[in-house]
Amino acid sequence: MFFLFLTLAQTVHGVYVVSLYGDVHNDVDFFTKTFPWIVDNIGGDISVDYYLLGSGRYSVPQMCALEQMKRNTFLQALFLKCEAEGTSSNTCLCESGIDPQKYQHCVLTKGFYASFASNKYSQLGLDASPVIDVGYKNTVFGVDENWYLKKICTIFGDNPPRGCTEPFACNSTSEFSRKKGVASFNCNSFNDCNLPVTAITMTTNPSTTQYNSYP
Repeated sequence: MFFLFLTLAQTVHGVYVVSLYGDVHNDVDFFTKTFPWIVDNIGGDISVDYYLLGSGRYSVPQMCALEQMKRNTFLQALFLKCEAEGTSSNTCLCESGIDPQKYQHCVLTKGFYASFASNKYSQLGLDASPVIDVGYKNTVFGVDENWYLKKICTIFGDNPPRGCTEPFACNSTSEFSRKKGVASFNCNSFNDCNLPVTAITMTTNPSTTQYNSYP
């Protein structure tokens, strides 16, 4: 009976999935500050489905890299932060510890990731980026980092993780700069590991109708 209780608890308190739509090279502040801060607080309690927008030339390689980090939201945040900071993609990929052969195979065979992400984004009916989706038409965008975290935390109901109730201070405060989490390191200090990056086809953002959705 005790074993059955533990199994049920793991199911109830399992990892929740949220969706993230954004362009890493355009939404720089979000991917260098806000998203790493969110992950530092609740990264162990969520799994993220990424629909990266913009040119397929860089969004497809990014999604292929993220695919290999599927079970480590912290590592995904580090990689995206590294990319958004303008660091060499070779460096970001190398320091993420992914398998180069699996990565190259994904880049060469999964160019459809770009159009798939674009189509998923168009279904939201938005003209905004980044967007976090925590359920059917339950989205948050265009708000400060506190509200992104608060919105995601609503999915936990009456049992939120500690990062929801006692989060790190926000990036703009001195407290955060003294108490950095794992996803807030400086990737610019790493050396280029000469991991080749393959170019993919281009894609464009869909035309959408904007509406506002706030907590």
